[in-house]
Amino acid sequence: MARERIEEVTVLRALAFMAITMQHCIAEYIYRADILPPDELMLAMLFHFTRFGTPAFVFLSGVILFYNYGAGQPLRYGTFLRKRAADILVPFLSWTVIYWAAVTLYSGHSLAEGAAWSALPMQLLRPTYGYHLWFILMIFQFYLLFPLLMKAGEPLRRFAVRQPGRAFGRTLLIMGAAAALYAALVWFSYYRAGQTAAEWGGLWAWLMEHRSKWFVFYAFYFMLGAVCAYGLARFRQTALSWLVPSGLLFIGLYIWIGYELLQFNVEEMRLGMSTYLRPAVFALITVQLLTAYGLSVLVIRYGGWFKRALLFIGKHSFGGFLAHAFVLMLVSGVTRPMALAGYHLPAAVLTFFVAAAGSIGLAKLLSLLPFGALLIGAQGRRRPAAGAGRPASPDKRPLSAGG
Repeated sequence: MARERIEEVTVLRALAFMAITMQHCIAEYIYRADILPPDELMLAMLFHFTRFGTPAFVFLSGVILFYNYGAGQPLRYGTFLRKRAADILVPFLSWTVIYWAAVTLYSGHSLAEGAAWSALPMQLLRPTYGYHLWFILMIFQFYLLFPLLMKAGEPLRRFAVRQPGRAFGRTLLIMGAAAALYAALVWFSYYRAGQTAAEWGGLWAWLMEHRSKWFVFYAFYFMLGAVCAYGLARFRQTALSWLVPSGLLFIGLYIWIGYELLQFNVEEMRLGMSTYLRPAVFALITVQLLTAYGLSVLVIRYGGWFKRALLFIGKHSFGGFLAHAFVLMLVSGVTRPMALAGYHLPAAVLTFFVAAAGSIGLAKLLSLLPFGALLIGAQGRRRPAAGAGRPASPDKRPLSAGG
């Protein structure tokens, strides 16, 4: 039987896509030599406001994976991995080559040079030209381990089904303990990992250097997605009923983290202190995720044209995510030679609208092409028209939806 389509997932995916695009547009301008303090300050505050983007994608991956496979549906691991590889690894390979070629040509080199070709294998392992593509390699780690993660979450699912009245309180206790453990992990990552890497060296130093690319440092958001999937109705109700307190708590954390940023960045902004792997930022993102989920539910209920726009963006967000850095590269080719002193904030906002609209438009175009699946995964594969004898299926788009 067809299962309920979780429309707020698509809305939240659109918000996450726009948050990530805005972050990269901010990074394009905030480090320019001619930026003035007012623009620098406002861009830094806007950066914190959009920090939830990547964790939201991890959360949504957990929601859809556990929703689709966590209720007794069989998981054929080989088929599961092949589909995920086709949906996200094939586009990853395609876009890695595109970014490699674009950056090589943009920097004035020839694709025929040996140095250019020697750089390509490293881009497949540690992408820097397509600087956002690291996320694909990280999220695929969850896919590789999903059978184990599903078994670990099975007791929680059974309890939620058999004793729904008691499940909510127990889930809060479990998630509170998980949050405390995760906070300890990010505390170690932010305050101690660099020191231990220097002391221990070897493999540990390598693991700590690349710690932001390992799934374990995003596991709490994935687990939160499982909680949402197993108790969807209660999670919606909680997100709505807690909307005002969670919103106020977010405002408080937002002001606090902004104040800390100003304390330690007097001469220039260093956004590195706002890494996901910092306890205060973890608290900010978790509260903002709950707030954003509640707002997404309201958008589905009362959104009108705004709802339709976000659903369209969310539908094409995976392709937009892959393409947005390419569009931003084209825009930066125009803006970097320009003297923008005093105008970096409006330039960043305008660039965001161009990059977001351009990348979503490109994703929509690619979805209409015969080879679209090579560049945007499942959204590029043609589907039968509605009413052609197939029931509606849950939202299974890749990236934030877990494929």
